[in-house]
Amino acid sequence: MSQFLRPEIDDCENDAERANWLLTSPIDCLIRDENFIRMVLRGTHFHAGLAYLEAELSHLREPRREDGWPVQILAIAAARGRLKRIASGATLKSEANP
Repeated sequence: MSQFLRPEIDDCENDAERANWLLTSPIDCLIRDENFIRMVLRGTHFHAGLAYLEAELSHLREPRREDGWPVQILAIAAARGRLKRIASGATLKSEANP
């Protein structure tokens, strides 16, 4: 029910709002609405958001190592860190849209 209280990604007005939306969205929402989210991120030229979405979904879909950890653990950590900086406003425009 709380998902209906959340704004949609296309309601976000800037990269910081889009970054926060991506970071706080349930994974099932990212999976279910992947194509729509990609369309919005491309339309707003939010490349860091696209990189995050790709890293997050790859993190879930890729095979895991023998110890159970994902193969690309650093990629998701880097993408999440970049989006957290953008969401907090502590980033340059060039980092949000390289």
